Amino acid sequence: MTKLWVAVMAALLAWPTWAAPFEFSPVPRWAEEPETEVKCAAVKAECPALANKDTIEVEVGYDELYDGDGMLVGLRLTRSTECKPLDEALLLSQRRFKLLFHKDGVPDLDNIHVEVRSGVKPEDVRVVKSSGTSLSLGCN
Repeated sequence: MTKLWVAVMAALLAWPTWAAPFEFSPVPRWAEEPETEVKCAAVKAECPALANKDTIEVEVGYDELYDGDGMLVGLRLTRSTECKPLDEALLLSQRRFKLLFHKDGVPDLDNIHVEVRSGVKPEDVRVVKSSGTSLSLGCN
């Protein structure tokens, strides 16, 4: 029994620590970026102004949210496409893109450091980087 207990404790100590949940605003309906057909179906169902277009071209703005260690912890929409499914899919796409370049233990935000007053907890620090992109989506 003692060997089993030691093995269980060792496994628990070796288990990776879970990061805080990723913050999205708005919160996407999908867990991962959906396929084009899924996005197009949602656009046709919810965005009448875009429903009959073969090609959708929109601009979007968002903030990248980083913790005090420079790790990406969220994305917040600042300029909507005026089509909720596109906004949600675009946030998921930007997160996927950022994660392509993520390396464990290495800050996601380069060439920046955060200085805070004594007593401020690292988890209470937020660095915001404004960004934007354009989207071109073919829905035929």
